Amino acid sequence: MTTAHGTPSDPDHAAPRARRPGREPVTDETVARFRVQARTDPASGLPALAEALRDRAYGEPRPRPEEAVPFLEESAGIYRALVADGGTEHLGAAANALASLALKYSLAHADDLALAARQEAADLASRAEAARPVPDLGRAAVLRADLSHALAEAGRFDEAVDAARAVAARSRAVTEPGGSDLTWRLLDLTVLLRLADRTEEAVAAEHEALAWLREGRTEPDRSPVPALRTAGAALWFADLGDPGQAHHLLAEAARACERLPARGGRGNFGFLEGLRGALFARSGVRDEQAAADAPDPLALGVDPGRRLQPVLGLSLHHWSFSLRDSFQDGLVTLARAVEAVTGVPEPTDRLPDEDDLPEPTDGPPPLPDDRELLAALGTLTRRLDLRRAVLGEHPTSYARTALPRLRRSVRIERRLHATDPAADTRRLVRALTDLAMAQLVHGDHADATGTLHEALALAG
Repeated sequence: MTTAHGTPSDPDHAAPRARRPGREPVTDETVARFRVQARTDPASGLPALAEALRDRAYGEPRPRPEEAVPFLEESAGIYRALVADGGTEHLGAAANALASLALKYSLAHADDLALAARQEAADLASRAEAARPVPDLGRAAVLRADLSHALAEAGRFDEAVDAARAVAARSRAVTEPGGSDLTWRLLDLTVLLRLADRTEEAVAAEHEALAWLREGRTEPDRSPVPALRTAGAALWFADLGDPGQAHHLLAEAARACERLPARGGRGNFGFLEGLRGALFARSGVRDEQAAADAPDPLALGVDPGRRLQPVLGLSLHHWSFSLRDSFQDGLVTLARAVEAVTGVPEPTDRLPDEDDLPEPTDGPPPLPDDRELLAALGTLTRRLDLRRAVLGEHPTSYARTALPRLRRSVRIERRLHATDPAADTRRLVRALTDLAMAQLVHGDHADATGTLHEALALAG
């Protein structure tokens, strides 16, 4: 999710629990003192106790989610009582307490409780802003975005769409032309509409996002967001069977990329990584869904009774916690299948360190000559890398470990295309576009420009 300025915010840090200067760490003894104060002076003591309990849940060493939940449940209970009479003074704090509780429920895989807490948090924040309006996006919209993601994870896609529409409407009202927040909200809405099988509405949201991105843009535009957004949209329109629109968007992405400096910094890096991750995963939804019904070996790592549905989520990695666990399922099976073809060990952990990656060799391992086996390898590696994209928790580390794998996908698809240049080029175009998006996020603008132009030439 993003703040009003387009920067992703982690709910674990959305209402920071870091100790303020001059304040002692909150321990069990601290909480005990506040309990005494709450009994002797409820008016001041109860709010102080609720805050202390929340601080205790985020103390150092940080408790495990299941250990933090009782502190947050008690804190939420106090705040519920404080706002039950219709008072507004504690509504904001109550919303934050419920949001924190929802996060810990999610981390503890208590998904139903997490969903209910997210609904309550969003409603409390809406009450707070009705009493005291804010000029920017506001906490209520941010919490409702969280709710939409949780609803989608629960399979309640139409309700998720309604929540996401409300967030987009609020962002539309407060985001300056060309601002990145509405771009993100509309991408979010597009993904949820796709999951709800509401394709026409998703296309409309996509077009609005692209139009908004172009509006108010100044030249030269030194942000990679336009190139990222249009490249990702090109992938989707190609999947929808609209190659003309896909080609147009690829050309637009290449032009936007040309205006960037050869090497970029890490400004607003979290937003860019989130945007790239969402687009990358969106382009892979079709692969995962098709694989559930495919014959072996392409169904490897897929449980037909448990479809993997990428949903924008909760932290800098933008994925819901339970979904991250479901994406872990089958990862080893996929890795072993790739190993069987390439003869090179594949790391199977969520985010391997550099030390865990295969040792460099004099050159890349040989690829199979058989076209059918090459195609299967390309599909398997793409699905494996999509899952790793979902499982990665640290954008800077992911960029370091992702780029070599995406280059590998391009190498495989180039080899496949070379076996029959007259065949459909969409696979290679898609692999090149995925690589270009990762290069943009990593600041490799010159490389991304070349990659996009190669994709554009093939798509033409």
